[in-house]
Amino acid sequence: MARQKRQFMRQGVADLLTRASVLAYVGDPAEPIFDGERLRIHDGATPGGIPPARIGRRPVADQNTSAAAADSYVAVTTLTAARTISLPPAPSFAPGHVLYIADESGACSADAGFTITISASRSDTIAGQPSIVMGSPYQKLAFHSNGSNLWTYA
Repeated sequence: MARQKRQFMRQGVADLLTRASVLAYVGDPAEPIFDGERLRIHDGATPGGIPPARIGRRPVADQNTSAAAADSYVAVTTLTAARTISLPPAPSFAPGHVLYIADESGACSADAGFTITISASRSDTIAGQPSIVMGSPYQKLAFHSNGSNLWTYA
């Protein structure tokens, strides 16, 4: 018997009746599913699938913040002191997705002490280090998670 896709938008098989059963289900790659709160996309291995990354820009005005697993672009719009942006846990960020962090203020400067420190979560590392520092005006970095415990950047 051919495998049937799960229910999505009231189409398909409706055998996953609870949110817990949806979050435990491992679907075929690219199979969409709704967990009762948000859309998720399966990768063929992750129970419950992966929430799609947010499309768009999240401005941050002169404050420390934590990037979320749904972020795709965090823009520092004003900077009057050294600030820290914490990355989400690497397992919560879909491998292959990019998280950009950018200084849009133009005030980022190692010489002036207005740096942006990007820190890894808990036991994660960023290219083997617990954190890295941005120290140039208008600098933008692209971060990638391995889905386990490591972030790389360019």
